[in-house]
Amino acid sequence: MQECEEQTSSGKDGKDCDPPYVETPHPSTGEADSFDKTLIENELRFHTAMYHSPHGFAIVSPNGRWISVNPALCKIVGYSEEELQETDFQSITHPQDLEEDYNLVQELLSGKLDSYRREKRYRHKDGHYLWIQLDVSLVRKNGVPNYFVAQIQEISERKQAEKALRESEERFRQLAETIDEIFWMRDAETNRLLYVSPAYERIWGRSVESLFQNPDSWLDSIHSDDLHLVFPNIRKQNEQGGMNEKFRIVRADGSERWIRAHSFKVIGSDGKVDRIVGVARDVTKQHELEKQLAHSQRMESIGSLAGGVAHDFNNILTVIMGFSSILEQNKYDPQKIMQSVEVIRNTAERGASLVKQLLTLARKSESFFQLISLNEVVREALNIAKSTFPKSILIEADFQSDPIRINADYTQIHQIFINLILNAKDAMQKGGKLTIGMKEVDRASFSSEDPIVSQKRFALLEISDTGIGMNEETKRRIFDPFFTTKALGKGTGLGLSLVEGIVENHKGFITVESVLGQGTKFSIYLPVETQKPKSLRTLDKVENARHGNGEWILLIEDEEMILEPLTNYLSHFGYNLLSAKDGEEALSVFSANRDKIQVVLCDLNLPKVNGIEVLRKLRSMDSSKTLILASGYIDPQLRPEIENIGLKYTIQKPYKFEEILRILREI
Repeated sequence: MQECEEQTSSGKDGKDCDPPYVETPHPSTGEADSFDKTLIENELRFHTAMYHSPHGFAIVSPNGRWISVNPALCKIVGYSEEELQETDFQSITHPQDLEEDYNLVQELLSGKLDSYRREKRYRHKDGHYLWIQLDVSLVRKNGVPNYFVAQIQEISERKQAEKALRESEERFRQLAETIDEIFWMRDAETNRLLYVSPAYERIWGRSVESLFQNPDSWLDSIHSDDLHLVFPNIRKQNEQGGMNEKFRIVRADGSERWIRAHSFKVIGSDGKVDRIVGVARDVTKQHELEKQLAHSQRMESIGSLAGGVAHDFNNILTVIMGFSSILEQNKYDPQKIMQSVEVIRNTAERGASLVKQLLTLARKSESFFQLISLNEVVREALNIAKSTFPKSILIEADFQSDPIRINADYTQIHQIFINLILNAKDAMQKGGKLTIGMKEVDRASFSSEDPIVSQKRFALLEISDTGIGMNEETKRRIFDPFFTTKALGKGTGLGLSLVEGIVENHKGFITVESVLGQGTKFSIYLPVETQKPKSLRTLDKVENARHGNGEWILLIEDEEMILEPLTNYLSHFGYNLLSAKDGEEALSVFSANRDKIQVVLCDLNLPKVNGIEVLRKLRSMDSSKTLILASGYIDPQLRPEIENIGLKYTIQKPYKFEEILRILREI
């Protein structure tokens, strides 16, 4: 039996022949004579086209038997034309697909449908099933069903691809719905949200349904202090499809969580951006660990500086004690008295500065980004080095004169510098030179090996030493956590890892150059902030400070040696003073003199009732008074309480009395 796919348009004798004619009910010879010639030609053209079509074509009787089939259909199902014409379509249809076939055929026969399309399965001659797309229409003659015209296209590969896609999507959904991270997807063209994993409800504390109703509702939870981090990234995400940011959210129950969010674009087969997908995860625990790590590293730095700090403080005390003796010996020599007072004052300020630097280094606080002067941070940290490093190390600094402003966390930038100069000190055990350079550079100055960044201007901080240097293996691993070349107990190996993390958190990058036996240079690039500070308060010199006019001030201070000289000093400038030595006495004095007291200067650490509680009660008693808080150290965790009280001024101890006058003048 000849296979249909082997048939050609030539007969056995090699002569051309017409395609097989459709075996359909046709008119008698007499009736055929009346047929229009054009109609016959059109029918022949139709059968010729059907025979040569790459898709399967068939003429099927109303009862389902194959009347005529083309070679393409034979090839699809593996049967010859003769084999198919001996049977019907039901015999090669998958049993599960027959019921729908019967229903659709009945709707065609009844006139409810003119045609239909469906996907179904045929059984191949070798026994396997294949998927086809079937288009069927009914031809009527004089209103009576005559035959069906069917077009058959094999879609097995497409169905397999769809099945694989469904399985892949199901695996993806199972994965996305079980991981701890939030996974989301949106359409790049319409910005329509397509999917959000259930982790959103657990982390954000809001329903997924609410997010689909308002795709921007997740922004309502962003901490107000972090909105400036998120909104620029949203614009970047919409324009470039990328986001990488860490920020805080405030849940409905008031709790805060730290979030790390990443997003990226997915390119479709046409080369265009098809989807934007992203992952957001709760990094609160990680953030707390990083904060503890940073604090422990700062404590390690203080330990490294302890010897130098003790030496410097002893020198400070020696100077103060020495010039106090000179005062005693020259109590009637005004010139020497003033000279001694000036030296004691300057030395005390030097000690106060050293304490402030140590407090900065030891501070345990949340990241707080603000506009700061990099010059001031580095100079302050450099003073520690000059005070504590051995004299065998020469320190040179080369800063540009114009201030360099960056948006940064003051404590973290301070930590970077301290870590790097301590490493330089350790690398120069026998002495050497430490060189600090700082300037603004533009992107064009970067070498081809530097990271590609969008920022145009950077602050470049360079720390160079003439120490022992590093080999290539050490240089390659220098930023790895817990990697150290120091002896056991001499270092944790976390310092440079912490430095790199801080730099990256500030959208910058760090490079290192080193030659074994010749020294090392670290280069830190931090984005420059072009905007000017919102306000820079300029304080007048004490000579221009306005005298008081009998205003009443309540001083709350438990240290008599601070209270007495401050009282005398302010009285000299025309102010009236009341005093209290603990919180309870302060409340009593204020109640008795509420009408005349205009300003309250209160120490933080007081007996009986602490300073913040005293000021809170005073504010509730009279909201018109100016309240000032003084302390040697204010824990950052107390800042919200201070802000709630509405304090305009806080003063760092040890304060200069002139600072009090300046504040009083502003008031």
